[in-house]
This record gives sequence, C-alpha cells and structure tokens, in this order.
Amino acid sequence: MTHNDKEIDADELFELIESISKYIEREINIYALGGTALTIEGIKKSTKDVDINIDSETEYKYLCSIFDKLGFDKRGIRWFTQEGLAFDVFYGSYILGTDLMEDCISKSKFIRSFGKIKLFILPLEDIIISKLARGDSRDFEDIKSIFDNRDINIKNLVQRYKDTMETSAVANYKQKLLDLIEIKFNEWKFPIDKNLIMEIKKWE
Repeated sequence: MTHNDKEIDADELFELIESISKYIEREINIYALGGTALTIEGIKKSTKDVDINIDSETEYKYLCSIFDKLGFDKRGIRWFTQEGLAFDVFYGSYILGTDLMEDCISKSKFIRSFGKIKLFILPLEDIIISKLARGDSRDFEDIKSIFDNRDINIKNLVQRYKDTMETSAVANYKQKLLDLIEIKFNEWKFPIDKNLIMEIKKWE
C-alpha cells in the first residue's frame, strides 16, 4: 500500500470520521492537532494526513483495535486507510515529539459529535508550540496562517511556551522561539515586541 498524496479537506475529514463512528461502540474523545485542526478551523484548506490525539491509553488501544478491524495498515505510529490516507495517533499530552501542558486536553474546543465519537481541536497556542518544537518549513507556514487568521496573544503564547518547555527535552527551545518572534515575524512583516525579545534572551 502506498501513501496517497491526495489532501483531505474538512468535509472529507468529517465524512471519514462519520464512517469510522459506525464501528465505535463506546464513547471516545478525539482531539485534532496540527494541520488537521487547522483544516477543521478553516485556517488551512486541506491536510496531507490526519493527526489526532486520544486522552487515555485505554481509548487509544480501543481506537487502534477498531482501525485494525477496518483493515488499516499499521506502520509505527501511523495507520493507513485502504486509500493510503495516513492517521498519526497520539495519546496523553505527548504530541508530535513535545510534552504539552496536561491542560491542553481540558482547554480543547468541542467541534461536533459523530455517533459515540466527540471531536475536539487542541488550543491554537498548543498547536503553535508543537509546531515550533518541530520547526520545519511547513510548520512555520502553518504558524503564519494561524497568526494571519486568528487573534493570538503573543505574551500569553510566550508564557505558555516557557511553561511547556521548562520540562521538555526539546533542544534549543529558547532559540526556536526567538527564530519565530524575531526572525520570522520580521520576514512576515508582523509587529515585533523588542522588550519581549529581551526578556526571552534572559531566560536561563
């Protein structure tokens, strides 16, 4: 089975979750993250794969058993549908290689129900943080799209990033943030808060 390069939009994503929900026999919460969340929010037109988080290991194992019954092909953390669409499934607050704050689940925004599935999206600040921790060019494009489309309080974001990264194993986390609010903001012609940058540079 090969990975399909076709992107999936919000309507197709909802149809896919609806079709999976027919096999779900107990209540399960699914939290969209990354490009999937941005597609649901209308910030992106489509996403290449489906990134979701489950808030407990029990529910994670249950969903994986459903994917297995549906004949999805498992490779690492990825599950591929028969059409080749990839699902990346995480659980808890460890997402895309980053330990997010535990309250990222309770602060998530409810979108809609599909049978026994309840769909949420993670807070946009936490999506920015997880993308910044990884920090490839596509992640920065997504971060720019979030700032272009939503009112993000930069000081709140910086504090949450600091609180998140203080217990994280992500290397150079201070520099990654400076790359965003100093270099990328300048590139994107976004307002630059010089005092905030000075504060970040003083972080231990």
